[in-house]
Amino acid sequence: MTTLEPPADIIAITGFMGTGKTTVGQLLADRLGLSFVDTDALIEDASGRSIASIFAADGEERFRDLESRALHDALCPPRAVVSTGGGMLLREANVFALRSAGPIVCLTAAPETVLKRVATDTSRPLLQVEDPLARVQGLLSARESCYAQADIHISTDDRSPEEIVDAIIQALKADARGRWLAGGQAVIPLELPDHRYEITVGRNLLGRLGMLVPPREPGARAALISSEPIAALFADTVRSALAAAGWDVTVLAVPDGEHSKRLEVAGTLLGSLAHAGLDRASTVFAMGGGVVGDLAGFVAAVYMRGINLVHLPTSLLAQVDSSIGGKTAVDLDAGKNLVGAFHQPVAVVTDVATLETLPISELRSGLGEIIKHACCFDADMFELLEARRDEVIRRDPAVIEYLVARNCQIKAGIVEQDPHEKRLRAVLNYGHTVGHALERAAPEWALRHGQVVGTGIVAEARIAKWLGLADHATAVRQEALVEAYGLPNSVRNVDESLALQALERDKKIEGGRLRMPLVPAIGSFEIVEDVELELVRRALRSVIGEQATM
Repeated sequence: MTTLEPPADIIAITGFMGTGKTTVGQLLADRLGLSFVDTDALIEDASGRSIASIFAADGEERFRDLESRALHDALCPPRAVVSTGGGMLLREANVFALRSAGPIVCLTAAPETVLKRVATDTSRPLLQVEDPLARVQGLLSARESCYAQADIHISTDDRSPEEIVDAIIQALKADARGRWLAGGQAVIPLELPDHRYEITVGRNLLGRLGMLVPPREPGARAALISSEPIAALFADTVRSALAAAGWDVTVLAVPDGEHSKRLEVAGTLLGSLAHAGLDRASTVFAMGGGVVGDLAGFVAAVYMRGINLVHLPTSLLAQVDSSIGGKTAVDLDAGKNLVGAFHQPVAVVTDVATLETLPISELRSGLGEIIKHACCFDADMFELLEARRDEVIRRDPAVIEYLVARNCQIKAGIVEQDPHEKRLRAVLNYGHTVGHALERAAPEWALRHGQVVGTGIVAEARIAKWLGLADHATAVRQEALVEAYGLPNSVRNVDESLALQALERDKKIEGGRLRMPLVPAIGSFEIVEDVELELVRRALRSVIGEQATM
């Protein structure tokens, strides 16, 4: 699958005069919730003169200079629809600037249509000639190669402005960068030797769940398993959507938190499935964060030796990590995740709108995994995280949807190559060797998973530097990004001796050495087979308390 591209900053609307660029651009901006900028209006505001008077007094070349300057100003605010003058694409520099910022939409019309629309408009300086139709035909012919550079072409003949906007939105949903602004969705396939499923990422998908996951036959039974707080927010929407498609749904809610991920709770849920009449053709829908995904996934894996599972992750961490890959488990008193199974879902439906209610601490927890993926796999995403920190934290819809979809794509690619976590999937443990040691040593598991992953990234970036695998700047950039998103580069209230003991129980240790994924350069990884345990101890100590040092 082609790597998903980051969202556009703007959508440019261009085309010949009389194609409705301003009217359509404003309507499009209103529909998509974006700001609207008209470059001709910017020119008139800045100069205090009309376009026609600028042409008459200064000539076309001077106007094109002003137009290029206005374009620079128009591209400054992100998330805008920018309507340009009809000659904006005549200059290559303008084309480059527009294309760098987002898709270019060119509105077209037949010469006769254009003339009919602008015949009485005396403000069109290029049409103040004896034969305006011939002039329109000539200009269109001269500009044909310029307009051909647009990404999307939409005919405006015999269409209302509203119909034109509908056509633009449909075209944008298929555009690599425009899709995130136009409310499109990403579908990421995950291909395994004996199983295939799709991860669908978009906004407001829960209300359309029945269409996305239809029953095999009317009346097919399903259980929606969720935590009590998440069920209160979304269960009615999901139940209604599934029932409308013909599902017979039983809703089961468990108390929130890790303490629900127990064999006793799983046993109660299994009894509820039997009481509700679920059979081997039934489906479990797991709606919530990682705890619910693990618990409900385990229940689906063992009920009648395995029934269908659909993940509906509602936390950022679950969306980009735990809902993908088929790992399920419950805890024992002896430790976390000691009873479990690999049980791949038949679908993952990720509604990023659920993140709007996510506490900031939970958002940061998921960002720890996103930063990990960027460090190991995607330098461009790392740069986006550096440049767009404020948009990420305020949950800009386009940026968040892209980040979730791109991270799902990364995780799916690794799972495809290593579905049972035998070798390559070890790269997903970047930041986790030190992170897990810190997590286990904290009082009553007080540290969130994303927090310790962030701290673990800082520590393990130092290991790569000390080994000479990475330069100082690579380690510094990782630490700076961790800090920028409010994740700690060191932790307090962690007993160093307990953390060291936890580290030394790591199952990857053989003969006093560890097999670890490390980052030699941003966007790449190397699995190092023989990292000395003492070096890892040094890294661990460097992030405990006030000792943090590069």
